[in-house]
Amino acid sequence: MRLLPCDFEFGNETQTRGCSGAPRGPVLPRDGMPVMFAYSHNSRTPMSKSLIRTSGIARWMMAVATVGSWTAFAADRASEPVQYAQAKPTVLISAPTGGAGTTYSSPAGGAANCSTVNSGLVQASKTMPAEVSLGDTFTYTISLTPAACVGGVVVTETIPSGATVVSTEPQGTVAGDKITWNLGDLDAGQAKVLKVTAKADKEGTLASCATIHADPRVCAKTVVGRPQLAIDKSGPADAQLGQDIAYTIVVKNVGTAVAKGVVVTDKVPAGLGGVREVPFTVGDLAPGASKTIPITLKAAERGKFCNVAVATAANAPSVQDDACTEIFRHLLKVTKTGTPEQFIGKQATYTVEVHNQGDRPQTQVVVTDTAPAQTKIINAPGATVTGNTASWTIPTLAAGEKKQFTVVLTTPQQGRFCNTVSAKSAQGLSDNAEACTLWKGVPGILVEYVDDPDPIQVGETSNYTIRVTNQGFIDLTNISCVVESDTEIDPVSSPRGSISGKKVTYPVVPKLGPKESVTFTYVGKGVAAGQAYDKVIVNCDQVKAPIEEVEVTNVY
Repeated sequence: MRLLPCDFEFGNETQTRGCSGAPRGPVLPRDGMPVMFAYSHNSRTPMSKSLIRTSGIARWMMAVATVGSWTAFAADRASEPVQYAQAKPTVLISAPTGGAGTTYSSPAGGAANCSTVNSGLVQASKTMPAEVSLGDTFTYTISLTPAACVGGVVVTETIPSGATVVSTEPQGTVAGDKITWNLGDLDAGQAKVLKVTAKADKEGTLASCATIHADPRVCAKTVVGRPQLAIDKSGPADAQLGQDIAYTIVVKNVGTAVAKGVVVTDKVPAGLGGVREVPFTVGDLAPGASKTIPITLKAAERGKFCNVAVATAANAPSVQDDACTEIFRHLLKVTKTGTPEQFIGKQATYTVEVHNQGDRPQTQVVVTDTAPAQTKIINAPGATVTGNTASWTIPTLAAGEKKQFTVVLTTPQQGRFCNTVSAKSAQGLSDNAEACTLWKGVPGILVEYVDDPDPIQVGETSNYTIRVTNQGFIDLTNISCVVESDTEIDPVSSPRGSISGKKVTYPVVPKLGPKESVTFTYVGKGVAAGQAYDKVIVNCDQVKAPIEEVEVTNVY
């Protein structure tokens, strides 16, 4: 598209027209169609001519832009009637039919070559197909790229005369022959492509223009955040009485601003070592930041106790969470009772009691009774006996439940022997107990007292022998022996004894073991005729009363 100067060319012929006055003869383009000229009535201004090509198929108007002047249009001759109008820029977007390669350029200030524009704020371009057939639909585009941040962007497209809008993308507002897109704010480099699909309703040139309104946009921002605390407290669901319990507190800022002066307070209940508050200073927490706080408490009482942690901040609401722990007692108790004293060779009975004194069931409780090596297991009902070991298994021992077992022992030896028992559960609990028995032997003392010879004459002597034998199963201790002679016999000598008148006293024997014996002797003299009833008296710790033996000697 171009403005025709005073001299212009069609085909191979250069036509010259003066800048004032009528044209000299008709001017024909290559196809021989008539042209129309516009004359400027300001003689001081170079005349601008507008070429109008008419045909029965299409009508093309190139453009006339004479700034500050009135422009007249005439057909073929200047003498024909003239109409006047204010000159305005007109943009032809498409090319002539069959002449897509032809380009018309306008001088500076014209509006013919407006397929691209750069306002400084927005760079825009518009493309249409070179040629379409009558009745076809076609799509053309308007592309925008802001060079800077703009706002209130409005694109107004004039619908080509002779075309009908089928659709727009994005959706625009169609009103009359205008399509309007309110694009709002666009950032620098944020490209937008507007598409118009239209239908060619008439033959000819379909030309259209779009205007763009954009305001410079300057922006700034400030972040308005809100701090928000979140807290999580975790710990074991249960714990054994007396155990140390480890808790974890996690406080986090899940908001969008810094939480100022965060303090976490752990409120300890009575069952976890006494009512008290334990504070932790966290300080400021940035958005997304967290703090982990460990705390260890003592399981002091049985029951369920909830430990509460509270998080506060200078600029955020407080939050809290708790961790509840059930404190239970795991206690497996074993007791054993039995015969405290028994004579050797007899039986001693022991009772074993296994008691679950805890709050939870105990399973696979194994009870093992071990008899002393000096003893022998006579009976253990329900047990598996191996040598001196008896064992029982309790599949489940409920909380508070008791089980009893018995075992019977004997021994041929005296002494204090202890019988032990143990119990252990699958949960790892165990306990031990024992019962001791003093096994005693039966004391048995044999005192023999003889004279040789018997009878004797007055003045003759007889040898007396006293033998003390321990026939029992225990030691005899502190054995004493004293002889008392009758009137017919006088003691005259003794290797170990001490004679005083009619009495012979022997030193005390500290101990006399089972089956051991001790012998005492003396010599007695007949001093008077008759039957002498001599007596020996034996004492020891194992007898309640003295043992007396009498030997009769006949003196004649």
